[in-house]
Amino acid sequence: MVCPKCNSTDLKKLSLIHAAGVYESRGSLVGALIGSGDGLLFGRYSGKSQSRLSKIAVPPRKMPFAAPIVLWLLGFFILMAFDARGKLSWITGELSIAYPILLPAYLLGAFLYNLLVRRKEYSSWEQKFMCQRCGATTTI
Repeated sequence: MVCPKCNSTDLKKLSLIHAAGVYESRGSLVGALIGSGDGLLFGRYSGKSQSRLSKIAVPPRKMPFAAPIVLWLLGFFILMAFDARGKLSWITGELSIAYPILLPAYLLGAFLYNLLVRRKEYSSWEQKFMCQRCGATTTI
């Protein structure tokens, strides 16, 4: 394989570049401090770091499901607080009618995106290569 931009043969798959640049660390801390400080220290830590090159080669992401549900519920309770007063403006009335439809519409859209569009983008991403000399991406 040859890079179409600089004619280099130093090409690497984007999925390998991404996997090589992500580092995860986990561990635990145990300790005791005697003297003028506070007492014991117990805990666990976990971390994830990623190289800049790996961030460039990131795969297409899925649309989230959990966060929109939580935000929708928060908005629902806030909207119901305004509806409970009984004196609704026409904007608040229409919003209270349309609001229950928003979550199912989003969930359906996210499901279809993840099922159809993201799957196609992901398979395309798996076939891409990056030149290690000039940084150009190409599909072979």
